[in-house]
Amino acid sequence: MKFTAFLDKKTNQARKELEILRDVLKEGGVEVKEFLKGGDPYLFVPSTKKSLEFGGVRVYKIGSGVAYRIQNEAETQPFGASYPLGVEKMFYDLMGDMGEEEAAEEIKKAVVEEFKNFFDKSLEAQDEGGSRQFDPQSKIVTGGKIGDLSNAM
Repeated sequence: MKFTAFLDKKTNQARKELEILRDVLKEGGVEVKEFLKGGDPYLFVPSTKKSLEFGGVRVYKIGSGVAYRIQNEAETQPFGASYPLGVEKMFYDLMGDMGEEEAAEEIKKAVVEEFKNFFDKSLEAQDEGGSRQFDPQSKIVTGGKIGDLSNAM
């Protein structure tokens, strides 16, 4: 297999996974703009808080997982820290407690809630003076500039 064929296969798989995620988000009432054609497919989820200093988040495949980063507009480049969206981990964690269909429904709710919570907490951090930012991994507000999340880690 040629390396370019391998990359095409990976891109097509990423596109399929992002299409599923797009459908989950839309079903949950989240606005999504899709950029699935081309070499680096991604979704853009506009911020639900219009007064945030950034326009939304880019959702994309990275390795075997899905992550998101803030970005100013749908077609600009993202910046700052990348936050994993642990959908697969969530699924396997929930599988022990419930059936496959129940776990899938809980994950749909959790994914939608992840983005809503990220925008809410980011606005809260921004309103506290802009000298603090929300880190969704720790669920706490940490020091740094809200407009530039590159110093988050």
